[in-house]
Amino acid sequence: MMKKSYILLIVLISNLFGQTFTGNVKDVSGTEISYVVIEELNSESQERNWTISDESGGFSININSESDVLFQRIGFKDVVVKPDQFGKSIIMVKEDISLEEVDVYGKKKEVYLKNKTLLNNLGIYSRGGSLNQIPSLEMRTYGGYAGVTSASFDGGYARHTKVLYNGIDLTDAMNGQVDLSTLPSFALQSVNYRLNSGTKFGSGSIDGSLNINNNILNNNVFFSVGDFGFSQYGANYSINRKTSKRNISFGKTSYDGDYKYSDSSGNKVKRLNNYLDQFFLSVDRQFLIREDFLLNIFTLVTENVRGASGSTSFPSPNATRTDDFELFALSFNKFFENGSLDLYMNRSNNYQEFDDSEGSFPIYSEHALDYSAFGFKGNQTINPSFNYEAVFNIKSERVDSTELQKEELETTSFSFVGNYVNSDYDFKVSPSMRYDSREENNKTTYNLGFEAINQFVDSGSSFDFNLDIGSSFQFPTMNDLFWPDGLYSGGNPNLKPEESEYIALSISNESLIGKIKVTASFKDYENLILWQPNESFKYIPINVSSAERTSYNFQYLKDFSDLHMQLTYNVYDTLDKDVDEKLLYVPDSSASLLLIYKLNNLTHYSLNYKLVGDRILQYQSSFAEQVNDKSYGLLSLGVSNVFNWVDENSIVLNMTVDNLLDEEYISTIGYPEPGRSINLTLEYRL
Repeated sequence: MMKKSYILLIVLISNLFGQTFTGNVKDVSGTEISYVVIEELNSESQERNWTISDESGGFSININSESDVLFQRIGFKDVVVKPDQFGKSIIMVKEDISLEEVDVYGKKKEVYLKNKTLLNNLGIYSRGGSLNQIPSLEMRTYGGYAGVTSASFDGGYARHTKVLYNGIDLTDAMNGQVDLSTLPSFALQSVNYRLNSGTKFGSGSIDGSLNINNNILNNNVFFSVGDFGFSQYGANYSINRKTSKRNISFGKTSYDGDYKYSDSSGNKVKRLNNYLDQFFLSVDRQFLIREDFLLNIFTLVTENVRGASGSTSFPSPNATRTDDFELFALSFNKFFENGSLDLYMNRSNNYQEFDDSEGSFPIYSEHALDYSAFGFKGNQTINPSFNYEAVFNIKSERVDSTELQKEELETTSFSFVGNYVNSDYDFKVSPSMRYDSREENNKTTYNLGFEAINQFVDSGSSFDFNLDIGSSFQFPTMNDLFWPDGLYSGGNPNLKPEESEYIALSISNESLIGKIKVTASFKDYENLILWQPNESFKYIPINVSSAERTSYNFQYLKDFSDLHMQLTYNVYDTLDKDVDEKLLYVPDSSASLLLIYKLNNLTHYSLNYKLVGDRILQYQSSFAEQVNDKSYGLLSLGVSNVFNWVDENSIVLNMTVDNLLDEEYISTIGYPEPGRSINLTLEYRL
């Protein structure tokens, strides 16, 4: 009943917004300011149009082209920006700091928004969403739109990349991963990403983190149809009141998923049992109780029923998989003149079922996972040069399943990060430390960050430098610890956390020719967990593996008058020290090209090309040969056209083509991917 009410509400109410502005809010030291109220002034609309910056200071707002924008936060002077002066970075000044003159746009306008995906129709309606735009992010899928999908930075393990939604952890406690296929592409349109975020997010963020946002930039309803029986409909709506705001997104996806592929003999064979039935709903409610107090309530619901066809060597034509996930989050934010205090509570329920009772080897598996967290975060500014953040968190994870019956893990963590800023020389030093305690293990990690901006400024050109030195870790999963002791496998309660130490250095130059950024990362891994047979040929997890990885990343970004270009090239040098081979599934190199072209105010084109280099898919063993896979390139195309206007509301036709060149490829051994797929989406913007 609740779902139907939300859907009806979305369809009945309408509003009009103009152009979109996206940027960051910072103080004079360059520190991001969260929870800034950003409001459109002198709007023709009778409703108040406002939004709030996120924890990283990022924001997006649709406003009329004639309206000014007001930035407000207790402890800071109000800032009003006119549309023709809008830059990517807005600088706010403390109320109690006296300055002779301040440029509200900072010393340098940031032409490129750091570590955030760009909005385009490929990022909304294409299969991979905005994830394909992220430099050095490698995707692994298990066949078709319904196949399990995981993501990792620099080709690392998926369990080493933390995935969050609105800052809330989505990790599956049983396997330490997140299946991104349970979220539709339109829910992945805005993603913040961060490398080496272990001291911020703890276990599972060894390589980095992805934070998916539910920002709504256009109120709309949409309907999509495409190849392989794909259909989707949904809506996005933002309801603004004087002291409250609601962002609502919902969608329903159906996918038949039976596509053809070439088998080992070169014959075209149809992949069966790849259907998907998916429902998605997110509701974010923000309440301004008063100028120094904010209440936020967030709800996320996903329901997925799919066919699980298995690999080509072990098909399961009758298997089904069910994933139902519900998340509720509540936070209270209190602001002071020189800081803030956040109190938050999160709770989620995840029900998973696998049924292959009619297969060759009948299997029925049922899992009920519960997650709850409570914590608080405090920010304090001591003086213009120093501020800090301290976070305390208690997390409880529980599972009750056919394999793991009523197991529970509780983790207590504390983290601290300080920022020392030298405004005269434009550099910042950020030491941070984190302590995590779980029943079987304790772990302390650290990071020392150094950032220098606007160095060697000369005739429109400048350099930025970043250095990170630190450590991170991954606790053993519930499967690793508690898998029941049977004839063929069993868990290991004595496992240690997986560990990593790293050094990452980046240099970027911004000039008239564009922005060029070069990054080098060096990592060592110890105590990696592998499931291996013991003397009785029973598979158990042990801390046996160690590895090293060196990554080089080159980025080029350029904004022309009507064209945005983003080019990325990655080189990976990896070693599994146990077998003296390159790490499985990590390509020798990868590259991506993103082009967004604005033909006019009505027509936009977007193109994304992703090249994945040679990889090892399977090591040689006593019973199997080594399997290598050659490089492949995927080209996606998007066209967006506003072809009609009705009462000032727009109708938009979007066409997206995934795998335009009809490439035959696999990203996971035994799981061929579908060929060319064309989707048409009719969108009505309210």
